[in-house]
Amino acid sequence: MAETAVNLRPTPAEIEAVPVKLRTWNLVVGLVHLVQAIAIAAISNDFKLPITGQYLAGPPGTDIGPPDLIWSVPVGYAVAFFLFLASLDHLLMAAPGGWEWYRRNLADKINYARWTEYSISASVMIVLIALVTGVSDVGAIVAIFGVNASMIMFGLVMEMMNHRRRDDEPVNWMPFICGSIAGIVPWIIIAIQIGGAEENAVDGEGVPTFVYAIIVSLFILFNSFAINMALQYGKISRWRNYLFGEKGYIILSLTAKSLLAWQVFANTLID
Repeated sequence: MAETAVNLRPTPAEIEAVPVKLRTWNLVVGLVHLVQAIAIAAISNDFKLPITGQYLAGPPGTDIGPPDLIWSVPVGYAVAFFLFLASLDHLLMAAPGGWEWYRRNLADKINYARWTEYSISASVMIVLIALVTGVSDVGAIVAIFGVNASMIMFGLVMEMMNHRRRDDEPVNWMPFICGSIAGIVPWIIIAIQIGGAEENAVDGEGVPTFVYAIIVSLFILFNSFAINMALQYGKISRWRNYLFGEKGYIILSLTAKSLLAWQVFANTLID
């Protein structure tokens, strides 16, 4: 029993094995995101997308009234907010106090901060992607945000259920599977919206090909984080080391999040 209790926490040697360069990586990525957030906020225009609500005009079964505008979302500033959240996460993990906490968690093969930040920032991003494709109903927007945040929290549950697993024990993939089911829901809504736009296109023009290319690109970028987790817990190649997977998340934060942000922001510049 004593041996089991000791193994519940990372040893000082395991904590020291977490490379200090991860602190530098977080500092650099955090600063890059901060610069991007400031740049996008500085060049943002007044492009906004509506969030609307439609309500019954009488008892159940009666016609639904016309849509009411609830809020016009300033897309540029929302993208900047997405990048600011990512910046805040990385900078806090590099800061005194934050680095020591982050390092102990990595030695214990878990990262609470990552999933906390993702649950908000990734949910903001998927809402922006939905808005850009024409989803505007407040019920759909709230549902998209909520189900995406749930998907991210399943990622945290995945780590919580497996981080103290011995190498000879099987991985519990149930949180990953449940998270994947939740995560596909917003993309189904987006696909329905694009399909509806195609059917209702004026003069048969349809949705431009480049829009499909952008959506596919956004889908791949958005879900690259799940691929990193699958490789990490599947112990594929260098992902057998949990810290290599952590490096993967940091690199994806720099590359995938930046590309997501600028692709969505580019829609505000289209005349």
